[in-house]
Amino acid sequence: MTNVAKIIGIDISKEKFDVCFSSKNDSCTSCSYVYNKNGIKSFLKNVPHNSICIMEATGIYHLKLAYALYEQNIFVAVVNPLSAKNFSRAVMCRTKTDKSDAKQLVEYAKKMDLVKWEPTADNYIRIQQMYRSIELLQINITQVNNQIESILNSPVYDKTLLVMLQKHVKHLRKSIERLEKQIEKSICEDDAYVIERICSIPGVGKKTAIAILTSTKGLRHFYNYRQVSSYFGLCPRIYDSGKSVHGKAHICKMGMGWIRKLLYMCSISAIRYNSTCVALYERLREKGKPVKVAMIAVVNKLLKQIFAIVKNNCFYDENFSKNIKSLKYIVNLNN
Repeated sequence: MTNVAKIIGIDISKEKFDVCFSSKNDSCTSCSYVYNKNGIKSFLKNVPHNSICIMEATGIYHLKLAYALYEQNIFVAVVNPLSAKNFSRAVMCRTKTDKSDAKQLVEYAKKMDLVKWEPTADNYIRIQQMYRSIELLQINITQVNNQIESILNSPVYDKTLLVMLQKHVKHLRKSIERLEKQIEKSICEDDAYVIERICSIPGVGKKTAIAILTSTKGLRHFYNYRQVSSYFGLCPRIYDSGKSVHGKAHICKMGMGWIRKLLYMCSISAIRYNSTCVALYERLREKGKPVKVAMIAVVNKLLKQIFAIVKNNCFYDENFSKNIKSLKYIVNLNN
């Protein structure tokens, strides 16, 4: 922070972004810019290279400005909105405006450790967009099928409407097939090599492997599987305090819901064909744990296996842990 010229808090909306410039003497100046190319250019002219810019992740709206700052080699941090909101509550900020939000981001930057934002590879962004489109198309199929069922259960209905809806479902399914083929074509050679290894895990398919790689930038920025579990909202959240508050523990769900759905479907297969997952599931059920708790434990086990395979660049080996234990035993005997 000593060599930083300015800390700049940025609150972004669809049509404009509010900026708070903070200098070394803690004086702040606020201004607004139109969120277009000209507005971004005007803003960049006022940003020294040794500045820190901080903004919240706002869907896709923050990306244009984040890319522009990154290309100018300016440190930019993109923080979780919930984290910024909780910080504002902690300092008892009573004002909620765009300008005050930008100012609070400056205070956040002064007190918290920031991670430099880096853009996701273009290939990964395209694949993520296609996956989200597939998810929306599947929801649409469910809605139309429900409407078809409702029509068929009615004593009076229009046959032309029924045929039209059935054709629409076929069209949506073909669109999903085309997108899935496009996703496979978009996978580069290095990723195809990793996906092949992930798919060697019993219960994990290509679709899940691709989704995990693209949503985590190839797991490059994670140091252990617990970070991955937290990123996907699969880590346990315990609600317990004093003598009277004893809430049920459950996963926090502060992550990507569509990835959790894919992993849960994988766990259904894993408790049948993945020996370590089968043993884990049966052990938890024998202890009286509910089915969902046991299944989430299996999901986390699969994540651990995926992480290990990506980091060690190897295929799945169900005897891996046994081999490690025997190797340690041999080393101890030799010592």
